[in-house]
Amino acid sequence: MINKTVCFSGHRPEKLPGRGDDTKEETLFIKNLLRSKIEDCINKGYTRFLSGVARGIDLWAAETVIELRSTNPQIELVCVKPIQNQGFDFPYNDKKIYDKIISSADHVICTSDVYKRNCYMIRNKYMVDNAAMLIAFVKNYRSGTGQTINYAKKLGINTDITDLNDIAYDMNYTQLSL
Repeated sequence: MINKTVCFSGHRPEKLPGRGDDTKEETLFIKNLLRSKIEDCINKGYTRFLSGVARGIDLWAAETVIELRSTNPQIELVCVKPIQNQGFDFPYNDKKIYDKIISSADHVICTSDVYKRNCYMIRNKYMVDNAAMLIAFVKNYRSGTGQTINYAKKLGINTDITDLNDIAYDMNYTQLSL
């Protein structure tokens, strides 16, 4: 099953261009690009998707997989929680999305019972160890996302990395580009 599995990594919305605001062109660009990458994976035969269900890229990816699963019943969403009580401190709207995703997931795995300093690293390592491909959106390589990318490259799994520093922000253009 690993050879048909994709995992995701990326920053929290406040660290992303557009800060996760759906009225911002940058956020919509990132979400559309993420959707395109997931659709491409499905077209290539990937059927299992692992999300760490963190705010930002992880939740957006999980929402997209759930949406695409309605027309692709072979698609499976696995939520990989870093701790049992993940989401308890999410802002209200993110908590609603998180709860809906968890209840819609095909499987939920928890890699640590309680918070410890490296629980997110353990979760990220688990996802990479159980995937054939990593889709990541990164702006700061000195982050958990950067560490996840480096680990995936070290293991030699396929990576599809979007460096968010390359997004053109000139608002005089009608469309953002990489």
